[in-house]
Amino acid sequence: MIGAVLFASVLASAAGQGGCADHWAVVLNAESFASNGAGKSFGAAELEAFRAKAEGQIKAAINAACQSGAVKSAAARGIERISISSASGASDPFIYSTAKGYLTFEWIFAEEDLAMPAEKDVIAGAACWTNPDGPACSSPGD
Repeated sequence: MIGAVLFASVLASAAGQGGCADHWAVVLNAESFASNGAGKSFGAAELEAFRAKAEGQIKAAINAACQSGAVKSAAARGIERISISSASGASDPFIYSTAKGYLTFEWIFAEEDLAMPAEKDVIAGAACWTNPDGPACSSPGD
């Protein structure tokens, strides 16, 4: 009984802390979805459903990366908003800082019919945000 109470207490404490990205506001760059290289159109309801799905998946990926140490929790807690843009021609997901507290997430969302890249690719795409001087950011391309 005591073990169960202690275990419940630990779980409640961890749940109260939340993930490092839980507070992020996730918005869409509507223009990038309206004028995309795939020539596709998306309705408001479809884009909102995508935004909600993307929000859950981005937050889950970054929260997992904070837990594993791949992303520093303090860095993620300093972010207020991430804007999602459909970037025709992007070969990989790419997350980078646009201003203090703000990130942009680019990928070929329109070409992929509003699919999200795999969690491991979202985390790998954060390389230029988490290490702007690293090799992923010094190479030409996206």
